[in-house]
Amino acid sequence: MTKRNLIITIILLSFIDLVAAGWYVSQRIEASGKSQDLFNQRDSTDYVAEADTVTLASEADLFDELQHNTYYYIANSPSITGDNSSRYTSIKHVKVRWPRKVNGDSDFSNLNKELISKAFGNTQTKMQDARFVYLNKPSFNKPLGEGDYHKLSSAPTIVPVYGNVSQVLVFPYMTSQRLLVMEIDKVEYNGNTNSESRSFIHYDRMKQRVLSRLDILVTDVEKENKLLKTINSKIDDLNKGRSDDKKLQHALNVPAEICCTKKGVLFQYKHGTIFSTPVEVLIEYNKLEPFFTEEFKQLLKANDDYKVYDNHIKPEPINPVTATKTAFVSKPAAATTTSAKKSSNSYYKRQHKHQYNHQYKRQYKRQYNRQYKQQNQYVKPRYKSQKRYSGAKRKSGRYGYAGKRSWSRRRR
Repeated sequence: MTKRNLIITIILLSFIDLVAAGWYVSQRIEASGKSQDLFNQRDSTDYVAEADTVTLASEADLFDELQHNTYYYIANSPSITGDNSSRYTSIKHVKVRWPRKVNGDSDFSNLNKELISKAFGNTQTKMQDARFVYLNKPSFNKPLGEGDYHKLSSAPTIVPVYGNVSQVLVFPYMTSQRLLVMEIDKVEYNGNTNSESRSFIHYDRMKQRVLSRLDILVTDVEKENKLLKTINSKIDDLNKGRSDDKKLQHALNVPAEICCTKKGVLFQYKHGTIFSTPVEVLIEYNKLEPFFTEEFKQLLKANDDYKVYDNHIKPEPINPVTATKTAFVSKPAAATTTSAKKSSNSYYKRQHKHQYNHQYKRQYKRQYNRQYKQQNQYVKPRYKSQKRYSGAKRKSGRYGYAGKRSWSRRRR
């Protein structure tokens, strides 16, 4: 047999073996009655639901230490001629505790991008650059050109109407096995009133993606109305413990800003919506189940190990206690001086100074008298009544000091 014939024979035998194996498998499938169509597989959502119920390993999230940056600005010239207190001023604070690692991963570009966009309103890719861009743009209560103001090394005095203080605070609110919730607070004083806004970012720690409101709550109009009734029912419960002047109004819509907590979802109502101040209405998870998306329902089933952070960042005061008046060169106007004297800080200083001087003088006086008495061996005499001396050297038996007869009766 030639080499060519041998190769052909081996190929034919291999083909016969494959045909026989296929015939054997088909006979076994038909006998068991469990044959399946290869194109009739399970729906992909079944795999998603199955994957969501799998408990995955989770690592603790790490955050940077608190970082606080502040920039000071002041207008070059006053708005009122001769009154330097009418200069427009701007103070910008940024206080952040930025994520360092999320579930052991230091690359969280989606979360980083969303945090920068909501906190600083720009499109920088790094937090340091985004913060720098925000701080380098002052917020004056009146539009000023770039050449009409300059930076300061210390805090100016914030005067009503002319002073502005803008603050951005970023810190973690809660973390769990599946969720990381970051809080962003913005506080601003515009010279007349204070305004506050609060927003939250929900991040799926396992799938490494940001969850929007549409990923959590359904957008069906009918369910939206039912959810609004649920919120107003909770508002009625809250009003039971409030006086008439502090009762909440019924909500007209479901707010856009929400926050997932350990017990339920916080619906954030802004200033003046249902009350004069911002209000949070908490609805428990079991009451919100009909309004959740299927994806978020699966997430909650596999969620555990909630941790709510209690070290929330607080905003800075409008006028810091250590602020100096280096921004003003000349003497402020009379109205500003009067208001400054009436401030609680100045009043406390005056009272403390007066009390300190008064106590110091009394203590010094007591100490001086004590030393003087010791040095001069001073002895305080006992008190004696003063005697009247009439000139008589001694007292006679029947007569008084003047030597006159004493009569027991009146002389006729």
